[in-house]
Amino acid sequence: MKHAAILWGAHFVLIAALSFGPAAAFAQETADEEKEDYVDMGEDEGITVTGAGDRGPAVPELSPYGQRNTVSDETIKAQGSRDLLDALRNVPGVSFSKRNSIGGDTGTSLYIRGRGASHPSVETVTNFDGVPRNGSIYGQSMPDSFSLGIASRIDVYKSPQPSAFGAGYALVDVIPRYQDEQGWSTEMGAFFGSFLTWGETAAFGYRKRAFDMFAAQGWASTEGHREHSAAYQQNYYLNTGWWINPYWDIRLLGNFVNAQSERPRREGQNPTDTLPSFKTDSFLGTLTVNNTFDKAAGHAKLYFDYTDFYWLDENPRPLHPDTKDYYSIQTLRNFGARLKETLWLWKSGEIIAGGDFDFTLTGNLDNNDDNPAVLTVFPDMFLFSPYLAASHTFNFGTYGEFYIIPQAGVRGYIHTLWADAVAPQFGLTIGYKDTAVHGNYVIGCVYPAPANIQGLVNSGGVDGADLKSVRPEVVYHYEAGISHKFGGIAALGGSFFFDDGRNRIIAAGFVPENASLVSYFRITGAELYGSLSPIPGLSIFAGGTWMTVEARGEDGVVVTQMPFTPDLSVSGGFTWKLTCFNIQALEGLTLSADYRFLGGLYANTNLQFSAGFVNSGNTAKLEDQHILHLRLSYAVAYAKWRINTAEAFLDIDNALNRAYQYWPGYPMPGITVTGGVNLKFK
Repeated sequence: MKHAAILWGAHFVLIAALSFGPAAAFAQETADEEKEDYVDMGEDEGITVTGAGDRGPAVPELSPYGQRNTVSDETIKAQGSRDLLDALRNVPGVSFSKRNSIGGDTGTSLYIRGRGASHPSVETVTNFDGVPRNGSIYGQSMPDSFSLGIASRIDVYKSPQPSAFGAGYALVDVIPRYQDEQGWSTEMGAFFGSFLTWGETAAFGYRKRAFDMFAAQGWASTEGHREHSAAYQQNYYLNTGWWINPYWDIRLLGNFVNAQSERPRREGQNPTDTLPSFKTDSFLGTLTVNNTFDKAAGHAKLYFDYTDFYWLDENPRPLHPDTKDYYSIQTLRNFGARLKETLWLWKSGEIIAGGDFDFTLTGNLDNNDDNPAVLTVFPDMFLFSPYLAASHTFNFGTYGEFYIIPQAGVRGYIHTLWADAVAPQFGLTIGYKDTAVHGNYVIGCVYPAPANIQGLVNSGGVDGADLKSVRPEVVYHYEAGISHKFGGIAALGGSFFFDDGRNRIIAAGFVPENASLVSYFRITGAELYGSLSPIPGLSIFAGGTWMTVEARGEDGVVVTQMPFTPDLSVSGGFTWKLTCFNIQALEGLTLSADYRFLGGLYANTNLQFSAGFVNSGNTAKLEDQHILHLRLSYAVAYAKWRINTAEAFLDIDNALNRAYQYWPGYPMPGITVTGGVNLKFK
């Protein structure tokens, strides 16, 4: 802790000197530069190399430090998505699993380029407003904690990026909504569909000069497509902000989500077995101070996450009178800080400096026949993660049309329980006009989840264990690619990548014995993506990822399968606003469609719980998925009643009525139909 405090203090002094220094200089210039309406600069800091206007979910934004895909709120609506997992379905390299039509249950559910199936392990990180929101004991993404009605966009980082996020191989960051325009607005919406699926939303936003406020509430539920597959989610949200002056603003955000889902009976399962259900109560609050200058921009953020996750009637078992007393409760109390500053101290260059502070208090209460009321209180865990990165653009040619951008960075991990670590990153981008070639090398780290030492804690052996010798699991990520923009009409690109995983954390046994230095895995893949806007009002996107696996356990056996790592995934779609025909009857009519294919997908997770890797076999192989979604909407405005938008829509999911499943024995619904309306007043 002593050296962590020293590093933290030195890091804070460095960033404060670099950020508050410009503040003093700029303060003298405000007399003739006061703005009538302050503008929130948001989170898009840094140098952007390539990117088309509306890239869709398939085409990533390229920066010197790596790639980031974005799912906008418009894309979420066009897809008819009702939960976080479904909103990511058209991002290349991203897959998910669930047994319900809305929501999910415990365990793994979100997989990015083949990572995320280990359990317990926080391989794929889920954030809200830039701070963690996941099951910190076992590492599950807990998609029920996220409401799409309050998301302005979702950013997906498909590989480690130490300058963007800390421990974890990949990140899904939900960026929250706020009132970004002057005046007031009111929104209302409702939908109803197959399997008694229905929901409603209501929101109010207000902004007057330096103050803004956005409040929202929502409900979504379904009776489910099978016995015991119902689910619901309710959401309450408030985001307020105040611009102190044109350079500083402060934001306060709070979000409470209550959700529950039921796990249906597996095909062929004993009809007398008890079926589990899962409940989530989660409150997340953040306090953020942003600064925006000509030479610097950044933020300091405090957060608090108070989440209780209930596993009711844990594990299927024969019915008897006290069945209701079977449960498991995970208590998650996480709080910390985020400090980040991007500095442009010289022309064509930037420095990114920051630090993440995470303090985790977790406990688990089990109550069943084998373990009546066993309370596990895990050791308090503190992780401090400072980082620093820099890049510079060298321009050549008469108009600087040829450029070279090298970048380098490093992130440190100082942990109170596990071994400390360092993760570097390097990259190079070479471009000419609208074409860019890029390459990156980076190391990603994953620390053992608290659940890895649950047996050790319950046996009283934590104090005698040398946990500081347990190093994090690491992946060495290599990626190279090329992209090209055709004006504002099209974008096309692709990349080749491979991940070498080492020091794999195995859930079987006690730490430190379960940190394997021998076992490894390599995921090799290629990704292609593109977008096209041939005429006004028509946007087309497509993307695909191909992957192969080679894995070896401590037993030396080499296998070519890992769960939820499809051999091939392809998705594509379009949004067509029919105003391009200049026919009055078609004004406001929009047609959307998207198609997803997953092939070579295995669902067996046993190989994640053993000391070696095993081929899953045909019993765990899932049928190839062919899922088509269609959406037709019609929108009008009526200024006399202050109706900014009145929209009616019809969604048809699985329009081909194909049989598919994410887990063997849990078929997903066939064709489903949902209709609804959305109103916005201004």
